[in-house]
Amino acid sequence: MPLSAPMSEVPVPLRVFVAGATGVVGRALLPRLRERGHHVTALVRQAGRLEGGDLVDAVAVADVMDPRRLRRVVQESAPDVVVCQVTAFRHPDFDVALHRTSRLRDAGTRNLVSAAVSAGARRIIIQSMAAAYCPHGHDVLDEEAPLWTEAPGRWGEAVRAVAAMEDAVLTCPNIEGIALRYGALYGPRTWYAPGGTIHEKVRGSALPLVDDGVGLTSFTHTEDAAGVVLEMLTGGDPGAYNVVDNEPAESMEWLPAYARIVGGPAPVSLTLDQARTQLDWLTVHQLTEQRGATNFRLRETLGWRPAWPSWREGFASLCGLWPG
Repeated sequence: MPLSAPMSEVPVPLRVFVAGATGVVGRALLPRLRERGHHVTALVRQAGRLEGGDLVDAVAVADVMDPRRLRRVVQESAPDVVVCQVTAFRHPDFDVALHRTSRLRDAGTRNLVSAAVSAGARRIIIQSMAAAYCPHGHDVLDEEAPLWTEAPGRWGEAVRAVAAMEDAVLTCPNIEGIALRYGALYGPRTWYAPGGTIHEKVRGSALPLVDDGVGLTSFTHTEDAAGVVLEMLTGGDPGAYNVVDNEPAESMEWLPAYARIVGGPAPVSLTLDQARTQLDWLTVHQLTEQRGATNFRLRETLGWRPAWPSWREGFASLCGLWPG
């Protein structure tokens, strides 16, 4: 299975500034940038945090929440393209991680857009999420579907941050903005990898099914996410793109299959009333009403084909059960 489906033939070396270089997509992206011959500056919050320093040409130390220092290091790197893959999902407490990620995506992205414009960058590419769509209408949604900014609780805060982030990037007149709406990210070091949060929950029978649950999840392998970032350095019109595989899956389908792949017990089944009593609101939403996304725009406008078109093979590969 190839790492990605190629979309461009002759890469043009660029100066690329990568925020979030130590994240799951950033780690997959750096070696690809090196292979293409791009000049890469990686942004880290603390010196010495970047593994694989031989994959970058420079390391900038700054926090995206510190606009003054951020502007200085971005200007010093003189990028053609700025890539933002910043989240806080490493934090073990999901509520805290979601809140911090919301702040990074709102204020942090606005700081990065301002810095990119001041540095003369021509394009900025950000990480967004397909799970932010309002769960109404068609089962599989395209980029024109509304984001669920009126969702309750922390999830509503997260979606509003996504909307603000995308607005800052896509409406700025001085730079080309691209928002890549990933599905549920899986791959090395993600929650679905051995030892990850979802992996451990499923092996411990802590993630149940909900009777008649028709929540849809669109998945994205980190290698496919990195591959699209790479091609978007020079390809594609400004705008939002769903970066998901070809097979949105109901929870009743993917969760038992994943449990078998990781060697866990069959998920227990709850009624909707039981689920609402025993599980947090967001998990119930994901299992019962979340909608999937279509990658039609990306496929038709850029000829993109995911290297991992189905989560089935992707999960198997992640757990060492896929040949090659």
